[in-house]
Amino acid sequence: MEVRKIRKAEQVFARALSEVKPSAVETNATIASINTVMHRLGKIVDNGVELKVVGSIARGTNLKGDSDVDIFVLFHKKTDTKELVKKGLAYGKILASGKRDRYEIKYAEHPYIRIYLDELAVRIDLVPALKIDSIEEMGTTVDRTPMHADFINSNLSEKQRDEARVLKYLLKEHNIYGAEVKVGGFPGYLCEILIYQFGSLLRLLDNAAMFSLPVILDPKTKNKLSDKSIAKRFSSDFVVIDPVDPDRNVAAGVSQESLARFVLLARRFVADPSMKCFYGQGFSDTSARNMVGRFVKSSGLSVYLLSAKVPDKSEDVVWPQLRKVANMVAELASRYDYEIYLTIPWIANGSGNVLFIMPDSRVRARMLKGPDVFMRDASNNFIKTHKAAMGTIIRGSSIYTIERNRYQSMEDFLRGVLKNGTVVRHKDINLKSAKLYINKIPKELSESAYSEILKRITL
Repeated sequence: MEVRKIRKAEQVFARALSEVKPSAVETNATIASINTVMHRLGKIVDNGVELKVVGSIARGTNLKGDSDVDIFVLFHKKTDTKELVKKGLAYGKILASGKRDRYEIKYAEHPYIRIYLDELAVRIDLVPALKIDSIEEMGTTVDRTPMHADFINSNLSEKQRDEARVLKYLLKEHNIYGAEVKVGGFPGYLCEILIYQFGSLLRLLDNAAMFSLPVILDPKTKNKLSDKSIAKRFSSDFVVIDPVDPDRNVAAGVSQESLARFVLLARRFVADPSMKCFYGQGFSDTSARNMVGRFVKSSGLSVYLLSAKVPDKSEDVVWPQLRKVANMVAELASRYDYEIYLTIPWIANGSGNVLFIMPDSRVRARMLKGPDVFMRDASNNFIKTHKAAMGTIIRGSSIYTIERNRYQSMEDFLRGVLKNGTVVRHKDINLKSAKLYINKIPKELSESAYSEILKRITL
């Protein structure tokens, strides 16, 4: 990279850091809250049980306003999993015993407890785990998390930690940051490991701009590998081997779309380092409904919205079901020759919503490809099966039939899906009671719909 661009990039990073790095006042307040919580827990836990703060705060890579605290309750490595979970949850319930305090039981590989302490205005994830000295002693995958904190604290410089903050900021602004299933983005630990792998944020972006699949990185040796058998072993085209656990791919949850978006961002930044790369198209909740209407009108595309009530369950449970239903509807539509440009599922206001953006088209007839004429039995059977076709044609030596489409429009198709609710459904998603909106969004969903559209069509 040219010296001029390097200087410009460093200036951009410095400005971005000033926007996202917690101030000394915020940091000191967070530390004071953590010390208070640790003191209280120290009086609750049994002798021999160790408390350890992990997560981005402990690693010095948290963003401004992120005061969530992850505390691991570490038990002797021979402790039974059921026993440590039982005790860990009990400790948490005692900690959250204030009048305005509350807690939720959450689930990873085993249950843990999320605590909201009103007095301190902090949210704490209290996670029971085994205290291990090596990955071979791991009972569940949760046990290795403290080792991640140790690795980052031992290997990243202060400057690299700040650059990890800037990377998180960049990814967050473009909706590809976070390990949640609905995001499919880059988790915080992966951001830190990528900085460690390449040495700096600029070198990471410079390399990412030239990524080609499969991308296989080994941070422990800081090598980029070309052995495709590794990608096959991890069943992924984006592999970042955990320096703490060689059998784990830190990038396993990153979707191909998120990786592709990151590569385009890297190319854009390397070509012209600018703060513009950190900002997507602006969002205004006050004009959301009008903006959706303006998008529909200016694009010439049609927008179809399915909205169904969903139970009050964790998004980790409902979201994967909604995504599968959305994909099933889109795939089924393609069978009737309806081309959907964009499928956007999201949850808001107690409803699971799926937006389909596509050309306004009517498909009165469709063409089905049959076997080769010279496959005598197969071709004869195809003709018999489709004897009601509007016509039969030959292309080369293949048979095609032209048939009347079962659904003459996308509206017909979607109403058919709603009527036959058993075609596409999951346990918590039943489209039979869903509402269909065409080229309009109800007021209560306009803000979230507009936000979701921007996440998908801007970069």
